[in-house]
Amino acid sequence: MDSVQRVTIWDEQVTTGERAALAPGRPEGLDRSPDVLVIGGGVIGLAAAAMCRRAGLGRIVLLEQSPRLVPGASSGNGGAIAPDMHVLTDPAEFVAFGRRSRDLYRELDAEWGGAIGAWATRWLDIRPAEQIPAGVWRRLDADEVRELEPDVRVPDGAAAALVEGQLAVNPQRLAAALARRAGQVATGVGLLGVSEQGGRVCTVHTTAGDFSPGALVVATGLLPRPWHRLVPQRWIKGHMLAVARGPWRLRSVLAGPFGGGTPLPWGGVVCGGTFDDGDTTRDVRPEVADPMAAALATLVPAAAGARIAHRWCCFRPYVEGRQPVIDRLPGVDNAWFAGGHFTTGIMMAPATGAALAEWIATGAAPADVRTFTLPGQRNPA
Repeated sequence: MDSVQRVTIWDEQVTTGERAALAPGRPEGLDRSPDVLVIGGGVIGLAAAAMCRRAGLGRIVLLEQSPRLVPGASSGNGGAIAPDMHVLTDPAEFVAFGRRSRDLYRELDAEWGGAIGAWATRWLDIRPAEQIPAGVWRRLDADEVRELEPDVRVPDGAAAALVEGQLAVNPQRLAAALARRAGQVATGVGLLGVSEQGGRVCTVHTTAGDFSPGALVVATGLLPRPWHRLVPQRWIKGHMLAVARGPWRLRSVLAGPFGGGTPLPWGGVVCGGTFDDGDTTRDVRPEVADPMAAALATLVPAAAGARIAHRWCCFRPYVEGRQPVIDRLPGVDNAWFAGGHFTTGIMMAPATGAALAEWIATGAAPADVRTFTLPGQRNPA
């Protein structure tokens, strides 16, 4: 699903060159028989293309139906790369995959001369003290939190879990860095369907004509036709907002049931997001978004009345089970689907792209994606 009306905090923080990389249009001389064709120009598709090219898999072409790359959740999320925050909520395989992705971010940013622009973050998960498990994270009481973050006030009966060593990115800067390394990239080109022969996708039909790829990666968030009935799936709307720089100091990401936000290196705080399941409208609703600013003030009293600089919303791809899918499409040997990342597309993108590149190159499912299957599919051991 394409983006809804919004201007995010990230739009103001990209260069003219990065904006150009995100809207390449349709280049002349599109390669009609690439070694790898990627459908979908969100962060997962861009990472798949860039990692296939990095792995030396030949000629890569990426097609995005919208006029601009990362038109949806990939450009409007909070930019968090924090796999350790999933230790209590997701399977061990999910956390390990996220940590692999975080390591790849560091590796790629160094390799690409800082083009991604990732920065280090630490998290304070503030919640009722009895909800913080012993032996998982370092626990801080209210006085210890105040020493670390003088402007943060912990509610009575609450404590904080300190999680260090995480990362964050401007998702649009990330997308531009990936796009420049993704091979031939075209926007404004939509998928119409595929033709199969002999257990392979032989032709991909698009609004720009037909392609005959060696391998196909579908990275459209949710499964498109003709595979859309394979799994229960839907788009889930969410709001986010950013408050302007204010008279407080905040160096940690705040999370937990009381509210929170991510401080930005250049000032201000990003808050969100909400889960507005069932709201299919494209409207940005202040009555949904603004309570997140009030919740931030619960923990940072100086932020009470802070100016809301941006409100936006987007739709995230949700596949039943809330785990990403990275799997071969059924019935064909040369086509894969990567999607359903919901709120973790940015976090999982590099590891997803690397896994797809390895699978295409070797023909065998990498061990770290063997749990991210479509229903009824079983990746070989």
